[in-house]
Amino acid sequence: MKKKLILMIITIGLLTGCGKIPKLSNGEEAIVKFDDGTMYSVDEIWNEVKDNYALSVLLTKIDEKILLEEYKDKKEDLDKYLSNYETYLKSNYVDDNGKFDEQAMNEALASRGYSSIDILLDQQKVTYLTDLAVKDYAKSKITDKQVSDYYKNEATGDIHCEHILVKPNGTDNASNTEAKEKAEKILNDIKEDIKKGTSATEAFEKYKDNSEVTFQDLDYFNKGDMVEEFEKAAFALKKGGYTDSPVKTTYGYHLIVKLDEKEKDSLENLNDSIKETLAEKLIEDDVTTEVNAMVELRKKHGANFQDSKLEEQYNRYINSLLNQKKATN
Repeated sequence: MKKKLILMIITIGLLTGCGKIPKLSNGEEAIVKFDDGTMYSVDEIWNEVKDNYALSVLLTKIDEKILLEEYKDKKEDLDKYLSNYETYLKSNYVDDNGKFDEQAMNEALASRGYSSIDILLDQQKVTYLTDLAVKDYAKSKITDKQVSDYYKNEATGDIHCEHILVKPNGTDNASNTEAKEKAEKILNDIKEDIKKGTSATEAFEKYKDNSEVTFQDLDYFNKGDMVEEFEKAAFALKKGGYTDSPVKTTYGYHLIVKLDEKEKDSLENLNDSIKETLAEKLIEDDVTTEVNAMVELRKKHGANFQDSKLEEQYNRYINSLLNQKKATN
């Protein structure tokens, strides 16, 4: 008992500085004191921090708590994502012997304002879960009529294509022109083969082992799986048809042949994927979706500010974000 009492007394002494913490004239405790007698109090520093930095830190804590609660069933997916992210990050920092260079990674993190990899992973955790929340919010805004209309007017069966890609050797105009002319020549050769009785598929597949181009069998895919320019050209083709001119994308110039096209599935079976597609479009078209998603989630989980000044800051912050998003939309 005596040892416990002594330990308690020592602990209290450490916490209180042996009762010698200086106080300001108003009774507040000072956390910094100068030789000239100037002192800064806990309340003074807190009020300044609250005015300038507290909201950002507080929102991060709030969002982490509610997102972990909202998506507790996604823990396994989250852990896998973070593990893969950490592995990828560390793979970028290796020494001459190919071994992980922790010092190099920590220096790089410090230059970006992260005191440790754990801080970065915590940020990635919130980002990952926020993306889930925004997508779920967007899907909740999609109506049955929107899904039905999309099914009627836009949905299609999977298509099976092959393509030949000619990549520019550089980013300059000359490289781009050279790649385009090369793609046009290949297309003309394919057309000549077809005129002689070769099928479009066989004409394309002659380039399978051509090291100067990239030939790929893309198997079956649907809308949203490919870059927009490629997708638009591919779905416009009839079965057995091919593009009559090279299709330009960020990857280079493509020549596409459609091998097959399936009947579209039922509305019931496509409902979820259509809703996903429409939700992604909503997020892209309405840049306020991300802000509103988190506002609603905070309300749902009962995050109520007990400090009126911070609440006022929060409301101004949200309005400012919404206005900025609308201005850039």
